[in-house]
Amino acid sequence: MKDNTIHMVKSAFHAQFKTAIENCGLSADDYFSSVNLPTEITDPESLLPLKPFFHLINIISINEKIPDFGSLVAQTTPWHKVLSLGPLIEQSKSLQELLNKFCEVASSQSSLVKFSLIDEGSHHSFSYSDVPIYNGDIQMELYRITSMIQLVQLATGIDWLPESIRLIMRETNTVNASELLTTSNIIFSQSDSAISIQTDLLQLPVNLKINHKIKIQHNNHANENITFSTSIRNIINTYTQTKNINISEIADIANMSVRTLQRRLSDNNLNFNELHNDARYNHAKEKLRNKNLNISDIAANLGYSEVAHFSRAFHKWSGVSPSKFRKQL
Repeated sequence: MKDNTIHMVKSAFHAQFKTAIENCGLSADDYFSSVNLPTEITDPESLLPLKPFFHLINIISINEKIPDFGSLVAQTTPWHKVLSLGPLIEQSKSLQELLNKFCEVASSQSSLVKFSLIDEGSHHSFSYSDVPIYNGDIQMELYRITSMIQLVQLATGIDWLPESIRLIMRETNTVNASELLTTSNIIFSQSDSAISIQTDLLQLPVNLKINHKIKIQHNNHANENITFSTSIRNIINTYTQTKNINISEIADIANMSVRTLQRRLSDNNLNFNELHNDARYNHAKEKLRNKNLNISDIAANLGYSEVAHFSRAFHKWSGVSPSKFRKQL
């Protein structure tokens, strides 16, 4: 049966992929547009649909003949440097505390993920249980297992590599393209992705210094936004930050037909135009609070071709003009 759930991920991971793509000398904007992801993100704590990232990582690997692109994404920006995740694990004092904390908060970053630290005596397994609808995706598994190794290296140093690795994917030579995986004993076709860690290493200290570039203002949890209603609200909210999006584009992003989207909106007592206008109004108010932005720039950022069109819309929403709203602040 087809899974119609719209799985979500924190927008902060958009920057991780953007940096990796540009480091390969490619156009990030072109590739993001090709999979219906926004080319620009203004709020790293907002949510994006997860599935396009799977398409993106595979398309680039195939088109550009980069067999370890998933691993390259992880190495370009390690998880502890992702703006929505780093501050959540920053206070960890030991490797065990770091991994336990990560397992606890991971589902707030991407829906339906499940990480765990499993005691196996002389070794622990740092494990990820796969989401069935994405089972067997080679590039995303390379991305994930590389990221997991890098978390452990925060305590052990970059020379440490796991003795053994379990992978969900079937046996393939693709893993040989990633230097972090070539020295480990790899077991394919497993029920989880996992790396082995000597138990005594878990007491090693971790000294994380996170560069706080932004102030986290929201607490959106990807795993709490699985329902259609909250997912579609988050998609519309994120995509209207930088453009005037229509229902056809939202349907493409949600991986369904316009007719199906309209039916599901109706089933949930939702109206696209109302959701769209609510999102644009909220973004407009937020941008008007920033006195460094002039009203014409705000209108352009929200996808209005004319300032007058934006002013009329804002007056309809609030009862006052944008300039008067700013003065009232």
